[in-house]
Amino acid sequence: MRTKRSNEAYVLIDHRNSPGISQEFVRANGLDTPAVGAGQVFESAIAVCHSCGADIILNPNRTRGREWCMEHDAYLCDRCALRRKLTGSCVPLQKKLLDLFQLLTR
Repeated sequence: MRTKRSNEAYVLIDHRNSPGISQEFVRANGLDTPAVGAGQVFESAIAVCHSCGADIILNPNRTRGREWCMEHDAYLCDRCALRRKLTGSCVPLQKKLLDLFQLLTR
């Protein structure tokens, strides 16, 4: 039986021997990554949004629920979850790419 955990991978950011990156640097550069400072290590489960292919860090300290598409039985990033709520539809990345391929090969 397939579970949500079967869709996960693992990310390790190890700055034990590097200067790391600060929260200010992350904000100033518009990065969507955890700020891992000098001497710190970050470990977390990671998944892929099935609608856009973005990496989703499954932060255990997150207070909001993680978005899940019941129709496709897959994780959604926050942007695609908002799009689904506004439009009422969820289109998988695989279908988008197939449609684009068919359009280009006409």
